[in-house]
Amino acid sequence: MMKKNYENSLKFHIILVCMLIIVFLCLVLSVVSFYIFRTSMMDMYTKRLEDVVNLTIDRIDAEDLDKCIETKQKSEKFEEMTVFLEQERKWSRLDYIVLTKAVKVDDKYDLMQVVSGLSEGEKTGADLNPDIPMPDLGDLIGQFFNPDDLPRLYEEQNTLKEPIYKIEHSDFGDEYGAEAIIRTSDGKPVAILSTGVSLAEVDQALKEYVMVIALFALILAIIFAAIMVFWLQRRVIDPLQKIEKSASDFAKRSHLQKDPSMLVLEDPGIHTGDELESLSDTIVSMSKDMQNYVEEIIVSANKIDNMALEMTKVNDFALRDALTGVKNKAAYDKTEVRLNSDIITQTAKFGMIMVDINYLKRINDTFGHECGDLYIKNMCKLICDTFEHSPVFRIGGDEFVVLLENRDFEHRDMLIAKMKSRMEELQNDKELQPWERISAAIGVAIYDDNIDETAYSVLKRADREMYENKKQMKAVRQR
Repeated sequence: MMKKNYENSLKFHIILVCMLIIVFLCLVLSVVSFYIFRTSMMDMYTKRLEDVVNLTIDRIDAEDLDKCIETKQKSEKFEEMTVFLEQERKWSRLDYIVLTKAVKVDDKYDLMQVVSGLSEGEKTGADLNPDIPMPDLGDLIGQFFNPDDLPRLYEEQNTLKEPIYKIEHSDFGDEYGAEAIIRTSDGKPVAILSTGVSLAEVDQALKEYVMVIALFALILAIIFAAIMVFWLQRRVIDPLQKIEKSASDFAKRSHLQKDPSMLVLEDPGIHTGDELESLSDTIVSMSKDMQNYVEEIIVSANKIDNMALEMTKVNDFALRDALTGVKNKAAYDKTEVRLNSDIITQTAKFGMIMVDINYLKRINDTFGHECGDLYIKNMCKLICDTFEHSPVFRIGGDEFVVLLENRDFEHRDMLIAKMKSRMEELQNDKELQPWERISAAIGVAIYDDNIDETAYSVLKRADREMYENKKQMKAVRQR
């Protein structure tokens, strides 16, 4: 018998696995560190902006500001506020701090400039675009904003109660901004306070932090891998190689060997005092016990395994609907036997939902049976997704039964309403294909020991309620 040549040794695979572990550990440590550090930095920036917002709101006289906006005349307090905003922008290293007011004129949304905290470069004009003049109190600046943002700002101005913090993306880089509403003492919204800081420092700090952590993790992982390879070589690989040599020699001797006395594995001489020594002793012992019976046992075991696998496939196939993959009528009949047994022992607590698909014939006739099959599958998926803790049976071409027990039984009303709501959404979505806009009539019946003697009785009541629902749906369509 020719010995098979193996391209990769066990040692190679162990080293490969260790290297993969190194890469995985580096990635995990880097990602975890990234999110921890970033979260910490963002929390710090949030606190920084929160302090700016609170301090600014405290320093602004909302009533005086409201009057200035209405008259478009700057008061003494307005001028003091302007100086404060400029100082606050400088002290807190803000990218911007500005007050605006969202307005609605003739059903058109716009944004009115109130005041901005300017930098020294902006006040001198060095940092300004000469083609865009600096807006003053009362100027409408909505044209410089995304039109879709103006209605949102108007709505936030009237409804926002607490400051909001969010990351904003622009051509100039990412910024972390805050928005709050300036209100008078009686709650009247006066202006929108917007401020933000650049995230460039955070991004740079994150990169440096992750590089240090990744390098540290890589060094530790290399040391760990070297130790593991050395230990595995001494404690695992060398003993396994001895066992492999004994087994290989045994295979050579036993090939086409008809003398059972020759089918004995030579003791590889493993004395590690652990599971490998036990494995070696066990293999030697097994080779002696299996001298006369090994082929018969293997053949018999393979036959039994194949038969069991085939039987399992046949049984499962017999109880599954070929189109949808859910349980079929035969599976329902077996379940009904179990339910009847529960009824006899007075332990039954269940309900049944009968689902009858609408418009299936129309889909088949108009678009073909392939689309009709998709229509059935889409309905089945909605049923299974809704009643995910309940068995679903397809008992007819367009009929499904859901057996409600335990958790889904307790929440049946909510789940049924959820399914109906989802069907209504799909029906109203004109962008979907007809076979995606599924519709069905639903009937529900709960087992009642006063009127139900069998599970079939519950099913019939659900079926009757389903037909009543179908009539109601038809009547609504004919109005």
